[in-house]
Amino acid sequence: MTDGDSFHDGYLQYEYPGEALASPLPGRRLTYRILDAYFIVLMIRQAGVQPGGAQALFDRAETATASLVPLWRQQGIYNLRRHPVRGGVALDTYAILAVLQRDVAMGRVVAAGRDGDGWLAEDFYTGWDAFRRLADESWAARAMLVADPVAGRAAILETCRRIAVSLRTERDPSARANLVIHALEALADLPAPEAGTGGDAAALLDVTRQDFREEALRLLETDTIRRDTLTSGNLVGVLARRPAVPGEVLAPRVAEIVGRQDGTGCWNATADPADTDARLFATLRTVLALGRYAAIPGGR
Repeated sequence: MTDGDSFHDGYLQYEYPGEALASPLPGRRLTYRILDAYFIVLMIRQAGVQPGGAQALFDRAETATASLVPLWRQQGIYNLRRHPVRGGVALDTYAILAVLQRDVAMGRVVAAGRDGDGWLAEDFYTGWDAFRRLADESWAARAMLVADPVAGRAAILETCRRIAVSLRTERDPSARANLVIHALEALADLPAPEAGTGGDAAALLDVTRQDFREEALRLLETDTIRRDTLTSGNLVGVLARRPAVPGEVLAPRVAEIVGRQDGTGCWNATADPADTDARLFATLRTVLALGRYAAIPGGR
C-alpha cells in the first residue's frame, strides 16, 4: 500500500471536480485524498506510534504538510459562505492542517472566515452527506483554538451544541457516529481545567462530553456499526482520547477489529472481504485507533 515514502494506491489519485492543489515538493503530486492520508499519518505519529519500517513515509508526511503551511496562509478558503476565496483550499482540509501543524496564522484565517455560528452554507452538503457540514466545522473550531484559546473554546462548545441538536433528528447510525466522533475529537482538544477552576462551565462540559461518550458506546454495540470497521475504529480511537474510557470496556470491539486484519496486515473499510474501496484509509485509521487504545489503562 506504500512505495517507500509515498502511497501506492490508485484510490488516492482521484481528483474532485475543480480540484487543483499545488504541490510544494518537486515531482510529488498532491490530491485531497493524498493529503487526507498524510494527515492520518501525522495523527499516528502524534499518538506516539513508532514508525518502524514506515519511517520514510512518516518523514514524507511531515515534510509535505509543513511545506504547505506558508503557501496556504496566503491562499485562503474557497467554500466559505462569507467572503470565499477563488482558488482557495477546502475548509476542512485547511483547518486540519492548521490543527496538526499548530499554526496560529492559519488558525486566524479560519477564525476570520466564521459567519455567525459557522462557516459553510446550510446546503453545502445535502442528503445523507448533510452531517459533513458540522464535521467540517468541528475542524474549523479546533483550528480557531490554535489561534485563540478563548474564542476557540467558545467555537468548539457552540459546534458541539449544534451537533447535539442535529442528533435529535438524525437517524442514520453512520451519520450519528461521525457526528459524535467529531464532537468528541474537538472536546478532547480543550485543555483540562486547572485545579480549583471547575465551576458551572466545567460541570456543563463534563455532561456534554459524557452524553457524546454514552452515544458512542451505544453505537459501537449496534450491528450496523460493528460491520463498519472504519467507523468502529474511529469510535474506539476517539474514546481512547483524554479522558479515556477504560480499556476493558473497549476490549471486545478492539478484538473484533483486530480479527479482521488480513494476511498483508491491512484492513478493509467494512467486514466484507470484497470491499476494498478506501482500504488504505481504513488501515491508517485502524492503526491510529489501536495506537491510542494501546496507550490507555487496560489497553493492550
